[in-house]
Amino acid sequence: MTFDFRQYILSSSKNEKSRNKQTQKTRNEGSIMKQKAITYWLKAVTIAIGLLGLAFFGSATVYGFFFRPDYNDPIPDYLRRNIVFIWITAILCFAILFFFWKIVCEIAKDNSFSMENAKNFKCMGICGALIIIEYLARILIWFIKGEIYLVPISYTLLKIFVFIIFIILCYAMSKLVQNAYEIKQENELTI
Repeated sequence: MTFDFRQYILSSSKNEKSRNKQTQKTRNEGSIMKQKAITYWLKAVTIAIGLLGLAFFGSATVYGFFFRPDYNDPIPDYLRRNIVFIWITAILCFAILFFFWKIVCEIAKDNSFSMENAKNFKCMGICGALIIIEYLARILIWFIKGEIYLVPISYTLLKIFVFIIFIILCYAMSKLVQNAYEIKQENELTI
């Protein structure tokens, strides 16, 4: 019985290739499972935030209009005078959650870097800009009515600042996803 070195090399390289394929397949399955778990968590968080928002805006409406223990109480009076602004904010916040849901669905399809996600991030930024315009209109109406109080104005200015940061992050993420999509397209063309 003789040892065939060439046969040994060929069989070991075949075994190594099959092990590499199995390892790569296991890695891909593991990353897909992690991605699915992340998308389930993101969907659960989105639903929870939506329900909390509905509870918050709904309870503000109920408290402002239906629960009237004292007509001189400032909180229901504030809610009644600003209910239109509160519900405009609610609608825009739910629109932001809707666009985020669409992004999570694209991530679930293993399509994280797509033009759809870039557009959805831009739409989220536009909703944030509309909220800022609404808050500025609210401050302007307060000035016209002569209802200039430090606490509501400072709180509204803080919310404007937070939404400016939100807009910047949305547009940065939109540009990042768009650039990643273009790089992905170029790589697919070269292969």
